[in-house]
Amino acid sequence: MNTTKVVNHLSIENLNMDEVLSQQDKFFANDDAVLILNGSVQRIPVFNLKEIYQMVEPRFVLVLEGSAEICINLQDYHVEKGNVILIPADTIVEVNEISDDARVMAIVFRDSLELSDEVIYKASPTEFDRLLRMYYLLWDIIQLTPYRRKTVHNLFNTIVSDVQEMMDRESENIQNESSTRAQELFLQFKRLIKQHCMQERSIPFYASQLRITPHHLSALIKKASGQSVMYWINRATIQEAKLLLKTNGMMAYEIANRMNFPSASAFSKFFKRETGLTPRAYQETTYK
Repeated sequence: MNTTKVVNHLSIENLNMDEVLSQQDKFFANDDAVLILNGSVQRIPVFNLKEIYQMVEPRFVLVLEGSAEICINLQDYHVEKGNVILIPADTIVEVNEISDDARVMAIVFRDSLELSDEVIYKASPTEFDRLLRMYYLLWDIIQLTPYRRKTVHNLFNTIVSDVQEMMDRESENIQNESSTRAQELFLQFKRLIKQHCMQERSIPFYASQLRITPHHLSALIKKASGQSVMYWINRATIQEAKLLLKTNGMMAYEIANRMNFPSASAFSKFFKRETGLTPRAYQETTYK
């Protein structure tokens, strides 16, 4: 069966503005940008779950409530309340799961801004509040008559540069940490995975256990091991699953339940993606 997915081009030029306006209470659009104020993601009629989109224009998002599982440029992210997101033009995005209560502040820029890479950043409450205040200022000024285009563009650049400076500062902090500290944290991280991978497989969970941000954890683990955080989480999960398949002869649905997967199908897809075999095929090769 052909499971190839089509890449859909998502642009505000193709949006039905009347439909968007009917779904969102506070929405603004002009020749420079589209703004959504405290918008319900479930009610934004622009994308479908598990379809792949190429974002034609760059985007800025503040996550106010809820959570989501998103794949951005083939990298999986858990997005939650307090996250700040910058998406450059032409970014590939697939939203796999999203909570019913997900709400965002968002800007879609009609003119391309200089964004080199995507940013998914867990801001501190102070940082997040500052970005919110910038957004509210932009929301007020962009609707003034006569239109203050230069001021609006300066605010666009200010919001984006503030996020980029937060990321630069965190990167500098990471680079200043000694390799000994990185190795020490890596060992703690592996111990935590061994203890919790049967139930917990999200980067934010392990970051919170180590009292650092998810971005900081990802950078330190990459520095210490040359591999991503998810590589180690998935590796530990597969080891536990193989042990259950080998020693207990458990069925996929039993393992899915014990290891906190949403379904037997989800577990089987994960196992095959990581090993190239279905759980049943793995058992058959083991028992030969």
